[in-house]
Amino acid sequence: MAAPLKVFKLLNEKLIFQENCTYSSCTCPENQPCEECLECPRQVGEPCSPHKLCDSRRGIFCRYRHGDIDGICQESGGLPCLVYNKTYEHGETFTLDCRTQCTCQNGTYGCSSLCPQERISPKGTCKHPRLVDVPGQCCREWMCDSQTVEEPPSCQPIFSKWSTCSSDCGAGLSSRRSNLNAKCEPSTETRICQTRRCDDFTPDVVHRNEHHVRRGHECKATHRIGTPVTLRFGPCRSRKRYKPKYCGFCSIPGVSCESLLSTTVRIEFFCRGSPSLSTENLPELLPEFLEPGEDMWTDESSSRKDPHMKILTVSVQWILKCRCQRIPMTPTLSTGEIILHRVHRTAAP
Repeated sequence: MAAPLKVFKLLNEKLIFQENCTYSSCTCPENQPCEECLECPRQVGEPCSPHKLCDSRRGIFCRYRHGDIDGICQESGGLPCLVYNKTYEHGETFTLDCRTQCTCQNGTYGCSSLCPQERISPKGTCKHPRLVDVPGQCCREWMCDSQTVEEPPSCQPIFSKWSTCSSDCGAGLSSRRSNLNAKCEPSTETRICQTRRCDDFTPDVVHRNEHHVRRGHECKATHRIGTPVTLRFGPCRSRKRYKPKYCGFCSIPGVSCESLLSTTVRIEFFCRGSPSLSTENLPELLPEFLEPGEDMWTDESSSRKDPHMKILTVSVQWILKCRCQRIPMTPTLSTGEIILHRVHRTAAP
């Protein structure tokens, strides 16, 4: 057994250890007494604690991990990394999971995959490639569909142009033929449309427009509702309020304003009706619900507390831009001759 370790302080406050210390780095000059007994400072790799200090003269300090009371003496180097509430030392390699390995480098860490084959998709030789878990194995493997599996028939979208709205003013219907459905079979699509309000044709509105318009601005093609309105048809009212655009009314004889650019939107409606009323059979019932000349825009709000209400999704034409142009001349006499109307120029050249 080694003799007890003894140490004393010199005037420069450096600790000097007695020569019989078990650590060769701890020596005490001969013929000088030691003032107190201390253990030699710990070296790299030795356990340390607040009472068992590391050799700070050599740049060695005690590194504690995960809240442990004791630590390990290490040389001062890079900063540790804190990852998911765990501390990893500078240069330490660790795994986040069985497929990811990381290394701490001076406070930051970088990771690499232990399953690099997962990043190489066999698209050229594999149908519908996908990664699947393998029992008893960490890395996933690619699985392909069998070549004998029958593929669903390809569906090329085919659709015709939407027809003109059935009503020149008020709510109407527009339709087209398309195969845009789950069965990819040709069918008739129907949507609700409204080019303008029928009130725009009343004498009061026409007179008011003629009184206030400026020269060269007699026909404004595109308008927008000033305040949000509820869309309605039959027993249905839209869940939200909207500010749709509509086409204007031109008082110049032989000039008509019609929709030039529009799209189709899907709008949810609250409907009060029989239990058989659904989104699927609604296109067949729309002609019964719509009244010619009925205004589709109303200031009333839909009742959302009625338990008998059903929510249906309906296709609606949404006007984006209108255009005012002269109406093509058509034969009006039995002889086939065309009646010409004199149109006075109202706009400056």
